[in-house]
Amino acid sequence: MRRLSLWLWATLALTGAALAHAYLDRSSPAGWERVQSLPKEVRLVFTEPVELRLSTFKVYPLNVPKEALNDRTQLGALGGQLYAQVLGVKGDEAQRADTGVKTPGQSSDQVVIGLKDGLKPGAYVVMWRVLSVDTHITQDFFIFTYQP
Repeated sequence: MRRLSLWLWATLALTGAALAHAYLDRSSPAGWERVQSLPKEVRLVFTEPVELRLSTFKVYPLNVPKEALNDRTQLGALGGQLYAQVLGVKGDEAQRADTGVKTPGQSSDQVVIGLKDGLKPGAYVVMWRVLSVDTHITQDFFIFTYQP
């Protein structure tokens, strides 16, 4: 009986670990947040560590009319289109609003993405595709707006 209990406990523990994925827990700025001063970085906190060298992180300006900055539906749709188009693109540094990942090391549950100086007011799409240390891949995006 004791072996069965240990086997059951080990199976449940391993199953729980296998179901874990690195999802975004919180960020700064937060999704849909309006900031009045341009942040120097975007900080992403995941539910578990991610492999930094095998993950992708980008921030892109979202070109929308000024009146659309308050329309979450329109921003979300346009942001989703941009995310689908550019997340896998290589060599796009000139078009991006970020300066790359600033987090040292091979893996971390917190990722800091530097932002370029002098970004114009508007909407920005923060996007990622991460490989968690348990080998699962997740990807998503959010939008924040800079309105001084």
